[in-house]
Amino acid sequence: MLCSKNTLTVLILAAFFSVGCVSKTNKQAEEPNEIFSERDGMELAMRQEFLMTQDPALGYIPKERMIAALEYQRRLNAARQNQSLAINWQERGPVNPAGRTRAFVIDARDATGNTVFAASVSGGIWKATNFKSTPVWTPVNENMGSLAVCALAQDPSNTSVMYAGTGEGWFNSDAVRGNGIWKTADGGTTWNKLASTDSSATLPPSTTPNLHNFDFIQDIVINTSGVVFASSRPSARFCNTGGVFRSADGGTSWTRVIGVLTAQTCDSAYNYYGADLELASNGDVYATTGYINSGEPANLGRIFRSSAAANGTNVGGAGTWVDITPSGTWQRIDVAVAPNNPAVIYALLEGSGNGIGAIKKSTNSGATWTDLPLPTWCNQGTNSSDFTNGQAFYDLIVQVDPTNANNVYIGGIDLFKSTDGGATWNQLTQWASNCSTLPVVHADQHNIQFLPGSGSEIYASNDGGIYYSNNAGSTWATATLPNLNGANQTTYSLKNVGYNVMQLYACDMHPTATNYFLVGAQDNGSYKLTSAGVAIAIESSVGGDGGFCHIDQADGNIQVISYVYNNFYYSRNGGNSFTRISFNNNGFFINPSDYDDQKKVLYTGANSAQLGLVSNLSGTGSPTFSTQNISGLGVRKISALKVDPTVSSGGTVWLAGTDTIRRANYTPLQPVVIKVTNANATPIEAVTRVLSNAPEGSSISSIDVDPANANHLLVTLSNYGVVSVYESTDGGATFNNIEGNLPDVPVRWGMFVPANASVGGTTGGGILLATEIGVWFTQQSAGTATSWSSQNTGLPNVRTDMLRYRASDNLLAAATHGRGLFTTTLTSVATGIPTVSNTRNFIDYVTNTRQQLFVKTGNLTTTAMQLQLFDATGRLVYDKKTGYSNQTIPIDGLASGSYILKIYGNRNEQYTKQFVR
Repeated sequence: MLCSKNTLTVLILAAFFSVGCVSKTNKQAEEPNEIFSERDGMELAMRQEFLMTQDPALGYIPKERMIAALEYQRRLNAARQNQSLAINWQERGPVNPAGRTRAFVIDARDATGNTVFAASVSGGIWKATNFKSTPVWTPVNENMGSLAVCALAQDPSNTSVMYAGTGEGWFNSDAVRGNGIWKTADGGTTWNKLASTDSSATLPPSTTPNLHNFDFIQDIVINTSGVVFASSRPSARFCNTGGVFRSADGGTSWTRVIGVLTAQTCDSAYNYYGADLELASNGDVYATTGYINSGEPANLGRIFRSSAAANGTNVGGAGTWVDITPSGTWQRIDVAVAPNNPAVIYALLEGSGNGIGAIKKSTNSGATWTDLPLPTWCNQGTNSSDFTNGQAFYDLIVQVDPTNANNVYIGGIDLFKSTDGGATWNQLTQWASNCSTLPVVHADQHNIQFLPGSGSEIYASNDGGIYYSNNAGSTWATATLPNLNGANQTTYSLKNVGYNVMQLYACDMHPTATNYFLVGAQDNGSYKLTSAGVAIAIESSVGGDGGFCHIDQADGNIQVISYVYNNFYYSRNGGNSFTRISFNNNGFFINPSDYDDQKKVLYTGANSAQLGLVSNLSGTGSPTFSTQNISGLGVRKISALKVDPTVSSGGTVWLAGTDTIRRANYTPLQPVVIKVTNANATPIEAVTRVLSNAPEGSSISSIDVDPANANHLLVTLSNYGVVSVYESTDGGATFNNIEGNLPDVPVRWGMFVPANASVGGTTGGGILLATEIGVWFTQQSAGTATSWSSQNTGLPNVRTDMLRYRASDNLLAAATHGRGLFTTTLTSVATGIPTVSNTRNFIDYVTNTRQQLFVKTGNLTTTAMQLQLFDATGRLVYDKKTGYSNQTIPIDGLASGSYILKIYGNRNEQYTKQFVR
């Protein structure tokens, strides 16, 4: 992100340098029955994302480049629309739990409340019909310039018109920059971006571009005259952006009405931090500004009011706003006006330490305020007065019953209700357990709405999607999933079924059960899917963040899912039950790992200079955790791992090391690639190569080894502003840039396509990448001239974190961070090579028994040769360079099947033969 005051850099560095400092990024990594401390939660997730994606030359994340990349992708796809190479993706779910949802609209054209538009923070806009009974969800315009929709509003003067604001501006780790404001004039069928919200557009009276005023739209409201108000926060490095904007012409033009430097510096310009917007039934408009950045002063929270009576049709215009903030020092503020009494206002005010500072009430439109008591929050059986758990900057909402100004609902982690105007409070829901019989609703409340005219029908959204109550919050329409570890149950909203906006980090596939998948999700744990098509999750882990997951490809009974760091669940009975094993908090928050199907060992990241091993996963006792020192890492931590598939006995692992140290007067190291043999016993560092062309502090996101050639390596980097893809053809001795025509976006995963599988054509092989804007492919690397194509047919414009491939049926799976799991089947191509004898008698003959191959050389004067043996999938299982002489190749350890032997001489002689063992 660009930031003139380097605010994001200050935020991250402050988190790195300080001990005991609590920052705005501390959203907890909650897991029922075990809630991580704030610092161990969102702050560390944000740190990891920063390290992975920052432009090392700038020191911040220039997310505006993603918008340029989407436009480039659109033009490239248009130019290649007749290209035959194409992947067609199918959505797979899970479709019962959902992801973070900050905005929704109860369609005013349907008085029953059965039509709802919902906006996911990374999965775009969806429409539900039949919401109150059995919802039918449909995604709307999945190729919008941004799927990070965080504000939705319907025009009461023309209910066919709606506006969608993009960009999540609350500084959580996976917040996505937006791409302006979008509008529909046909009831949500088609959406178009308002040109006035482009960064290149001007904001009158200025004639210069508005830069990034519309990167993070926090809220949108529309009055009965069709006047639109939008709040946004400053885009980092442009502190004179953001504020509150007003449009009286349907979004054709905008005027900034709050957000003018009035004898203030950028650092203290509270009125640029737009937050909440509210409309009163008498036409008054309320706006709050909110301190949401640790690099800024702690007094940016304000409440403003523009009176309709005093200003008429110019209500909300520049110069009409009055500061009605209660005395005190506040940060983020959320307000609500009683629909049936516009003089009554409730305000939730964030105080010091990121927690709730006060609840205030006014009965005279903000002229004076009185204090209300804070509710007692039951959290896992322990009472607290901070119902936001120190993250009021992230989850804070208040709403008033439209029929009774004394019925007030507030949300932080959980939901609360008062029936006496805030004098007393009752807790309505719980996410963590041990709080009596309270109904279970997902944590982190973001929005509350009522069916118009009803005080009993409540719709609420949070990090788990959308929930519904028809009895004023006493009960909620939910269902439960059994936990994978056999304990407790995971509760989800029945209104989420089909609303597939899950933010996945990882996935894996069962080797023989066609529709069996494991997925790990942000803030929603891990899930098991077992049905065809768009699947309903049948089991889950117990919440929190779900990370990497693995299924033994030789023995599908052995399965592993992960929580944060080195905390796992394992199964030895095919996933029927899982047992938790917790080792330590070493490694990354979402910690990379890879599983060795032969040695039955899980390799993971650990402390600096260490490789973690989880052993005895296939035994009878409990698995054990140990570490191996890897000197070539230096102070780096492991950011990616790959078990070498060309070593049939296992035990060989490729590691990527990334320097995570950020401190004054220190230059981070370049990333390193290391090959470790005998990794599960006494490791030998066979190859250590610093990626010399990569900038200091850049992050390797994945490594792959060509299954047909142990010397062919692929390395990807996830930073902006760096070469994202490298290839080695000499076993890591050198790495070449093959980024070619890729746009400047993070590449989060890379994989070789096996020789017997084709991406839509007749030629096998190639390379696939998972990027910030979907999946890309090249058939053949060609250095800096490599040509990549977008392969997103059926896949939305969504960040993709991981790719997995199953050789038995050529199934390719993609874990997306916002739209769940997608799969496609690659085309099978023949890999058999006919027997060829060199006419110069390079090889006389090859014979085989069940135990060995015998190679009889010819009568040439060649001095050396190379023998390579491939299985039917194209995997290299034997590779030897030797002098030109008769050779015996042991094959008794190979599985039965068809194999191909290739023999090369040092003068380009070649001999190939196919045989069956």
